Amino acid sequence: MTRAYRNLWSAAAIGLVATMSLTGCGTASNGSSNSNSSQKSVNITFSWWTNPTRTKETQQAISLFEKKYPNIHVTMEYMPWDGYWSKMATEAAAGSAPDVMQMDGSVLDEYVTKNQLMDLGTTSVDSSGLAKDVVQLGDVNGKLYAIPAAVNALAMVYNPALLKQAGVSFDPSKNYTWDDFAKLCEEIHQKLPNVYGATDEIYNEAELAYWARCNGEQMYATDGKSLAISKKTLTNWFTYWLNLQKDGGVPTAQLNAAYNHDDGQTNPFDKSQVAFTSMFIGEDVEYQQYLGKPIVRTMLPDWGDSNKPYSVHPAMYWSMSSTTKYPKQAAELINFLENDPQVSKIFLNERGVTANTSNMEADSKLGNSTVATQDTFMKQVEQVSSPTPLDPPAGSNVTTILQTIGQEVTYGKLTPSQAADQFTTQANQVLSQNS
Repeated sequence: MTRAYRNLWSAAAIGLVATMSLTGCGTASNGSSNSNSSQKSVNITFSWWTNPTRTKETQQAISLFEKKYPNIHVTMEYMPWDGYWSKMATEAAAGSAPDVMQMDGSVLDEYVTKNQLMDLGTTSVDSSGLAKDVVQLGDVNGKLYAIPAAVNALAMVYNPALLKQAGVSFDPSKNYTWDDFAKLCEEIHQKLPNVYGATDEIYNEAELAYWARCNGEQMYATDGKSLAISKKTLTNWFTYWLNLQKDGGVPTAQLNAAYNHDDGQTNPFDKSQVAFTSMFIGEDVEYQQYLGKPIVRTMLPDWGDSNKPYSVHPAMYWSMSSTTKYPKQAAELINFLENDPQVSKIFLNERGVTANTSNMEADSKLGNSTVATQDTFMKQVEQVSSPTPLDPPAGSNVTTILQTIGQEVTYGKLTPSQAADQFTTQANQVLSQNS
């Protein structure tokens, strides 16, 4: 990723939600309402990472697309986040990447650098329904390689029934400090010995980046070739979660390692074993469904800090393979997923707050209380967010390193100080080699 791109994203992040009513310049005039121009029957492939809810919704959307475009058959390939990127990397390296793919900001520049994505500006992909600054989130070196499907932000959710059972009070509108939150988590465990206060987020790279901003730092250097977060801040991060584990504020190392952190269905929050957990806002519906009880959304600790640690992210993108034989049909699918009002009503905010402004406004009038809550949450985030660069090309590797080292801390194999040193050394090595 170039510095210019990161700066562009940073500028775009300011006032993102507030400016979503401003529509952008379309890269083409023929959006989802264009006629069925595909006369020859073709088969295109479409891949996305998923969860059960997203799978069902996306299958429904594809069914509508195939009815509207009977000459285009879509082969659907989907799997959880774990495994998605290794499969994509293998296929892309072999020149057989799916025609249309769900893309993430953490790897976007990596795919662009390897010439694996089509410049959507050369296709009939229509971005005219998005705010200009939102469209720019998919721009790399002046070319549009990805169109944001939605925008998103980190959130915490909690199980109010557990808090009531524990007899503790929590005000979701209050700006709790990290220390306040730790005390609350420990108190919950003291009152309910079989329940922990929160999930252990020691592995969570996005939350670590937030922690860095709480301390006036950034996760990565501006050139993306090294970490910018200091050893002191890293050490404090590992110490914070280790102390919480020792005091019962988060699950034991064994329980923590036993579940898939990317699978809401196995999350201890959904088994009422913990009271709080972190997620991106679009995931909250799935968690509530698994829990089977109402949840409450709230901001991360220190959200009101003067450093404005919050940031608004492109939730995910639609991209097209540079090797597709069917750019016209692939563009028709992207336009349908991005702009069709009926599809938007199916997806709602499951992938994040809808990027297409007219669809977002229409969806907000459906009377869906969850959508209204999510939209309100995003507006609150916008008020306390600051510009934040996208992850560098090796960001996903850094996430893997954090997961490994975080686990060693929870098992007592590394002290927080040792973990900070090892994380810095290993992360800097992969960042310098991949930037």
